[in-house]
Amino acid sequence: MPDRVMDVSVVQVDPEDREALRAWSVPSRTSFLQPAPTPQALEDRQHEVRGHRLTAVRDTVAGEDRVVATLRSFDSELTLPGAGPVGVDAISTATVLPTHRRRGLLSRMLTADLDRAREAGHAFAALIALEAPIYGRFGFGAATRATSLVVDNARLAFRPDAPAATGSLEFVPPGRTDELAAVHDAARRARPGGLLRDATWWEAAGRRGEGRWLGPRGHAVLHRDADGTPDGYAAYDVTDDAVGRVPNGTVHLRDLTATTPAAYRALWEFTASIDLVRVTRAADRPVDELLPHLLVDPRAVQTGPVDDFLWLRVLDVPGALAARRYLGCGTLVLRVEDPLGLAGANVRLHVAPQRCGADGWVCAEVTTTDAEPDVVLPVGELGSLLLGGTSAVALRRAGRIAATPAAAWTLETLMAAPEQPWCPTWF
Repeated sequence: MPDRVMDVSVVQVDPEDREALRAWSVPSRTSFLQPAPTPQALEDRQHEVRGHRLTAVRDTVAGEDRVVATLRSFDSELTLPGAGPVGVDAISTATVLPTHRRRGLLSRMLTADLDRAREAGHAFAALIALEAPIYGRFGFGAATRATSLVVDNARLAFRPDAPAATGSLEFVPPGRTDELAAVHDAARRARPGGLLRDATWWEAAGRRGEGRWLGPRGHAVLHRDADGTPDGYAAYDVTDDAVGRVPNGTVHLRDLTATTPAAYRALWEFTASIDLVRVTRAADRPVDELLPHLLVDPRAVQTGPVDDFLWLRVLDVPGALAARRYLGCGTLVLRVEDPLGLAGANVRLHVAPQRCGADGWVCAEVTTTDAEPDVVLPVGELGSLLLGGTSAVALRRAGRIAATPAAAWTLETLMAAPEQPWCPTWF
C-alpha cells in the first residue's frame, strides 16, 4: 500500500513497467536539467536500473496523477582501508520538482530508504551530492574528494628513475569490456573509496555515442604486461580545435586505471603522444595523483579545484568501525550523535598492536560502553573520517567534533590510510 500524507503518496516503482518508469524518469531528468527521455534513452534506462529500488512521490496536479519526486537505491560494494569491499546502500536520483520543494518529500524518501538499509544489515549508505548543503542534514559526510588535471603534452617527460613503461597497448573495440572490468575490479579493491561496477554498468559503458561514457569519437586502450595480463586501461574522447592547419586537439580522459606503476606510466605516455593532440584534460582524478611525481617538470600537470565526491552515511557505528582495519594503535571512547536516531552510539575503539596482521594492518576491537567519551562527533563527521581522507585535527579546530588535541590526534592517526580515498565511479 502507498504511504499517504496529505495529498501525496509515496510508492515503489517497478523498473519492468515501462510506462511507470517513463513517468518516474521525466521529473528526475527535469531536476537534473535534462530533456525528457527519448525511447532509446528509456530503453537503456530500463536495463540499467533493473533490480534497483525506485521510489516515487505522486501528487494530483491539474487533475492528473503525476510523479513529483524520485529516489533510487541499490546494493553495491565499497572498499574500506585495509579490509577490501563491504556492502553499501548506494543512493541516487534523489530529486524533487521545483514546484514541490520544502514539503519534506526528500526527507520522507531518504529516511525510509536508510531505515530499510539498516534493517537489511548495511553498515553504510553512500551517494554523490550535487548540492553539498543538503545531505549533511541526513547524516552524510564527504568521504572522498577528486580534482581535475590539465596536462601540457609537449612537456610530459618522465624522470629517469620513474618505473619503466614495459608491456604493450591495444585498442579495445566497442562492446568489449570484460578485460577493462577485470582491471577496474582489481584496482577498486586495493584503494579506499573504490566502488563496484557491475556487469550492467560495463555493458552500458561498451556502447559508444552521444550521452554515453564514451562519445562517438571515444576510444579505450588496454595495457598488458610482459606476460600478456591486462593491468591498465585508458578511456578517452578527442576533440579537434585546429586553427587552419595548426593542430590543437584535446584528449578528454574519462578514466585511467592501472594496477602497476609501469602500466600507469605507459598509459599517460600514450595519451600525451597522440598525433594532433596538444592537451590532455582529466576530471575526477585522485587528489594525490601520482603523475607529477614521475615527471622531470611537475608543472606540466596543472591541478584544478578539489571537490567532494562520495558521501558516506554510517548506519551501524560498531559495525562500521569494525569493518575497516587500522595502521596506528590506540584506544578511544567515541560518542556518535545521530539526529535521525538511526545510528547513535557510545563505543570503545581499541586498536592493539597484538592484533596486527602480516600486512601491517590492525583489526580493531569495538564494544559499546557507558564510559565518558574522549571524542564526541556527529554521525556525518564519522562518515567523513572512516575512509581516511579527512583530518580529525582539522574537524576539531573547525568545531565539528569535541575532543582534546591529544584525542583528536589519536583519532587522526587511527583513521589514516596510505592513499587518499578515491571513487571515480558515478552512479
